[in-house]
Amino acid sequence: MPAKKGPKDVDKIVAKIHGTRGLSVKVADACGIARTAVYQWTQVPLERVHDVAEVLGIPPEQVRPDFFRPKRRR
Repeated sequence: MPAKKGPKDVDKIVAKIHGTRGLSVKVADACGIARTAVYQWTQVPLERVHDVAEVLGIPPEQVRPDFFRPKRRR
C-alpha cells in the first residue's frame, strides 16, 4: 500500500491554493471541477496548469516548473 501523503508533501502553489480563503473555489470554478477535488491535489495536475496560472496571475512555469521552462530572454 502506498504511503499517504501529508501536508509537507504538498507543493507551494497547492499550499497557497489550499491556504488562501476562497482561492480553491476560484480554481475549481476555472477548472470546471468540484472544490473537493482541488483539496486532493498535492501538485497541480498538468491538464489544469494553464487554468491555475490564469487564476493566480502567474506564468505556467511557476505553477509546474518541473514541466514548463521559463521563456528565454533574447
